[in-house]
Amino acid sequence: MIEIASQIVLCLVIAAFLGFLIGFLVGKAFGGDRTPVYNSVTSHGGAAAGNIYNKPLIRSSPRPTGKDNLEEIEGIDEQLESRLNELGIYHFDQIAKWNSKNCHWVEEYFTLEDDQIKEAKWVEQAKKLSKVI
Repeated sequence: MIEIASQIVLCLVIAAFLGFLIGFLVGKAFGGDRTPVYNSVTSHGGAAAGNIYNKPLIRSSPRPTGKDNLEEIEGIDEQLESRLNELGIYHFDQIAKWNSKNCHWVEEYFTLEDDQIKEAKWVEQAKKLSKVI
């Protein structure tokens, strides 16, 4: 009885070893290079670009009344408006609530020039436009 049990354990150990070996070889052959790529760009505050805590508040869809025409903000063209909509920015009041970290996050995300949002005064324009509506 002990002899049979020891043979079973030995077979299990051999099977496990062969399984790991075959899995390793198949992974090497078909897995390619799985080295993760990290974004090495850092923000002015020293945190990694795209820091989730600096991301502005977004919506899953525009309000039932429809989205605002973000092109009314100087510096936002049709293409950039489309990209902002894809991100979840649809309304002037969303942009009006941005702080400097939110602005920098958006600049990093869309690879805009540094301080482009501040220089074009998107937030100020959005505040005025959101009060009009």
